[in-house]
Amino acid sequence: MRLLKDLAALLNKAIGSFPDNNLGITQADIDLQIYTATGLSKEDFLTLDDAGLEQAINQYDAQGSLLLIDFLANLFYYQYQQTGQKDLLTKAQTFYQRYQQQSSTFSMVYFQRIQQL
Repeated sequence: MRLLKDLAALLNKAIGSFPDNNLGITQADIDLQIYTATGLSKEDFLTLDDAGLEQAINQYDAQGSLLLIDFLANLFYYQYQQTGQKDLLTKAQTFYQRYQQQSSTFSMVYFQRIQQL
């Protein structure tokens, strides 16, 4: 679970929502972290349909699944920034909303990302 939390934080830094994003995070760093934390590659997550994503989420307990939802939101948003594909933004927004509802926390950064459409 610590790896999932670290992974979500790494993606947030790569997205650039935090002022300390001058760490020189590379795509290779992100890819390695994703595989280490989940056993799946970034491409695996990007090609999963909704049922596959739900199955991946359900493999974890309540706390772990919440961390995976946070990771998926950040992953899809990061990929949207890289490619500009609106379907990735839509997936990111869905997972950000789900994360905020299930965690009962409010993040202004996530709220702003949800409002981007």
